[in-house]
Amino acid sequence: METYGMKEGLTAYIRLGDGMLNQERVCEMTRLAIFDQKEGVECRPMIQYFRKDYIAREMLKSFITGTVAFFVFAAIFCLYHMEELIQQINSLDIRQITVRGILYYIACMAVYLLATYIVYHIRYTKGRQKIKKYYIHLKKVNRIYHEEEQL
Repeated sequence: METYGMKEGLTAYIRLGDGMLNQERVCEMTRLAIFDQKEGVECRPMIQYFRKDYIAREMLKSFITGTVAFFVFAAIFCLYHMEELIQQINSLDIRQITVRGILYYIACMAVYLLATYIVYHIRYTKGRQKIKKYYIHLKKVNRIYHEEEQL
């Protein structure tokens, strides 16, 4: 592999067969390809959605899964304490149990949705930063192509 001259002191060209490859362009395109394969899938929603829409979508999914999980745990709790419930069935205050269950549900969902909001807000922010770096490299490749066309 032979290296020929420096264009503006930065860009090295490598002779391969009949053509010339710009080493800087190859490095930038490699970075872009690595990003696409590793982080591109994770960052795709950050391109498709605004922050508010992305977080709202994730909170809706969390609301549904949180509700299902709460009722599954409530059912398991009732099954575990079934013998006690059957023994006290006539003396149970259904209204108090219902109010307590609703309060537990509200508390659990508030904590879960707050955690969801924080996690996805941070993910969106970090994803957008990665996307900005990706676009910087993309612009650099585009600039290199335009410089090569002018030669």
